[in-house]
Amino acid sequence: MKSIKEIAEILSRDLSQRELGDPYFNDSDYRSCPLNKEYFHEINSAETDRKIAFVDGGNQELLPSPVYSVQLNRIYFSIFKNNKRLPLQSGIPQRMEFLSYTTSKFKNGDINFETKIRPVKDKFKEFLPNEKDLQATAREEKVEAGTQAGMHRMASMARRFAEWKITERIIDMELEPGDIIIRDGSLQTGHQNEYKYVEDVFRKAMEKDVFITGLSKTCRLTTDTQVSLIDSIQRLADEEEIEYDKWCYYPVAWSKDTNRDHKAVIMVVKLNRHAHTAFRFEIFKEQAKDMNDKEICELVSCIADNCKDIKVPGYPYGLIDADLWARVKNEEMEGYKTRLYSELSRNGIWTQVNPLIKIVNTHEKLDGQ
Repeated sequence: MKSIKEIAEILSRDLSQRELGDPYFNDSDYRSCPLNKEYFHEINSAETDRKIAFVDGGNQELLPSPVYSVQLNRIYFSIFKNNKRLPLQSGIPQRMEFLSYTTSKFKNGDINFETKIRPVKDKFKEFLPNEKDLQATAREEKVEAGTQAGMHRMASMARRFAEWKITERIIDMELEPGDIIIRDGSLQTGHQNEYKYVEDVFRKAMEKDVFITGLSKTCRLTTDTQVSLIDSIQRLADEEEIEYDKWCYYPVAWSKDTNRDHKAVIMVVKLNRHAHTAFRFEIFKEQAKDMNDKEICELVSCIADNCKDIKVPGYPYGLIDADLWARVKNEEMEGYKTRLYSELSRNGIWTQVNPLIKIVNTHEKLDGQ
């Protein structure tokens, strides 16, 4: 108890001594906006006929190993208008599942990863990424080869690329000019070949005048005094007595033209006066640069109108819904595991696979004690 008390005192003293600071980015690919009370923008009631589409994905490992990973992947989307769920107009599957097999091999002095994908239903095939785009090296992806974390990162490529591909189809077949699509997470690419799919989405969005946005559940951005950026903005609002229901967004940074991996305007949004926190929010830069403050505020206010769920006020209900249906739950995995293990036994290789599972499962067994 003494050590806990002392650590708590150190933490309290450290945080209380830090000033708010300004947004901090550790490279020159961003132009940031300093903290100033003048940059808070007021929320308005949104009277609009815009449709809002929400996209999310999830994946979990069916078969772990140090050298390969079999994953169950799921993508889901929904469309709302004036807080009412809309029926789909096209043949896009609202909920799509596929299996992926990611493996690593040593070749030409580097670890090479490749992923094979198989849709759970044949009709999902046209919405999946090209397997050639799922090939990469540890050096290109900047992952630590031979680690479980590295394998998990590479195994997530298939799900991420599928999210982008189905997003393009949603824009093309379900949305109209002025509508909004919100992805769960940032608009920043995280893999070598991901930009191909992102550029297709951005191009289609510009053609149809559909706004591409992203909202992140978590935000690790800090200020140059190493204080949480979101906490700094909320504290500034408190100090300046800016009511939470009187501002909807605060501009943070713009990615420069040299930044190919992240084409976005970054802001912090507070979408409901009862929200427990603000969130990181992004708009595709090529669209945001042609918008004035009033137009951005109208777009964000339209999203805020979908953020009145009593369980998580300030977070879009459409993303709560998408997370619910995209998440791969542990209990759902058992059926897939049973059938996969049965097929491996039938093929006579279960005795080779089982020891590899045990290698990476020991930690889980200890956690369960």
